[in-house]
Amino acid sequence: MDRFDFFMSEPTVILSASGLQRALARIAHEIAERNDVSTEVVLAGVQRGGVYLAKRLAD
Repeated sequence: MDRFDFFMSEPTVILSASGLQRALARIAHEIAERNDVSTEVVLAGVQRGGVYLAKRLAD
């Protein structure tokens, strides 16, 4: 096995679109439950997917 075979393997789906939606909804509910709804919550996302995730959670 070549040391680069790991990086060239076929992608594996670890979460379906509906599963991702459920996970995001749960995360959003957890954030809301743990924070006072009368205050602003700041969501910061790290580039390379984190910004997209923060925007999805904010919606």
